[in-house]
Amino acid sequence: MDVSILAINVVSGLMWGCVLGVAAIGLTLLWGVMKVVNLAHGELLLLGGYAIAWLYVTYGLNPLVGALAALAIGVAAGAAIYWALLHKLVGKVDIITLRIEMSTLLMMFALSIALYNVYSHVTRSEPRGIGLWHVGPTSVVKFGPVAVQMNHLFAAVLALFITIAVHLFLTRTMVGKAIRAVMQDSQAAALVGIDPVKIKMFTAMLAIGVTALSGFLVLLYESSIIPGTAYKYAPLGFVIVVLGGLGSILGSFIGGVIIGVVYGLSKVIVAELYSPMASDPIALSTAFVILVLVLLFKPEGLFGRR
Repeated sequence: MDVSILAINVVSGLMWGCVLGVAAIGLTLLWGVMKVVNLAHGELLLLGGYAIAWLYVTYGLNPLVGALAALAIGVAAGAAIYWALLHKLVGKVDIITLRIEMSTLLMMFALSIALYNVYSHVTRSEPRGIGLWHVGPTSVVKFGPVAVQMNHLFAAVLALFITIAVHLFLTRTMVGKAIRAVMQDSQAAALVGIDPVKIKMFTAMLAIGVTALSGFLVLLYESSIIPGTAYKYAPLGFVIVVLGGLGSILGSFIGGVIIGVVYGLSKVIVAELYSPMASDPIALSTAFVILVLVLLFKPEGLFGRR
């Protein structure tokens, strides 16, 4: 086995794992606070990516500025989705029953199908992206024998920054602490003066805002996106949330990194022992093997509460 090829795939998997970890933050927030299984996660992620690509191609707007626009669009979409779809189901409910969970699941599934068809109709399923745009003066940077695309490296660094920012917001600010309180016990939080309805609305805005922003990271890593990209990132997001622990921001990030590194290693091993053509799909399948093992032996996840 060529050591340089192994190093390249592990580093690439590590950077992709950082992107996966941030993409799962919004999912773990909605699931942890409101017990909303967001089946439209992949499509909402693409909302940010498509917005950035459209602004870049149509108006020549720098994607870095477009990322801020994607964040604003995601926050607005979060408020709209909460009041239009979720408020009547979970807004004033202290205990989320199985019936309510299933209702929100079906609601988000309908949103997923609707957004997918809108994207397919508008883009005609053609790739959309930012072309040859890259961060910095060069598109590739070398670390010894390993050549890394600058966009991939920037996406990983930005992913780490976003994760730290969200973690500090939840642990150091009053609103963040209120979100964690509602996540642990909505009734007790209400008794000490916290308005669960406002907190749930803000959680939806934060979660979908971060999800739309992570579309920028996906765009940096993938170069272009299609409506079907949602079906790649959404299932992996659920794997990462379960692996990291429900409601854990750092757990989601570390879970994403683990999945990314395992993907990189699996890709090399399968290509070496079996077939290079089968390496990518089999490597992706290892994520779901990990999901089964976690559910069997540590269902609360690496950083979740029992």
